[in-house]
Amino acid sequence: MNVRNCLAGAVFAASLLTAAACATPGTPTAAHDHGFVAAHLTIPFRPPATAAAADIIAITVSAGRRFSIKVDTSDGPYYWSQEGPVPNPRLLRLAGDFNDGNCAPASVGCRVPYFHTLIARAAGTTAMSWRYHDLSCPPAPKAASPPSGSCLRLTTVTFDITIH
Repeated sequence: MNVRNCLAGAVFAASLLTAAACATPGTPTAAHDHGFVAAHLTIPFRPPATAAAADIIAITVSAGRRFSIKVDTSDGPYYWSQEGPVPNPRLLRLAGDFNDGNCAPASVGCRVPYFHTLIARAAGTTAMSWRYHDLSCPPAPKAASPPSGSCLRLTTVTFDITIH
């Protein structure tokens, strides 16, 4: 009986090793499939020519479709943050944020963009806003107008999302 159990265990272990060896590395699973990339939030970000204008990006997607916004990351002084009201949860569901690679252990200055992945649930329109922060810009005096030139403290990008 012990020999039969050992043999069955060995066959089972060999089948697991074979399955692992035959798996295709880098093949996204459904949980990590970021769908099509609808937009890219870059660092450095070049804002619109008008300092007060928001950058508006129209996205159209079919219900049931998975899509993502690729978001660059930085260890400073720049970063992106999602702000304002969240998109209508009846229309969009967050699938997750998935890194586009990884950093070696203990590496300094490594930046890994990620995919902010959403699933279109039902027909309708909704919006989502992200802000670009530049912490290297000097703070503007309270009475002064917004800073001039390319040194904006933050810039808003709004995604107008239409689901059909």
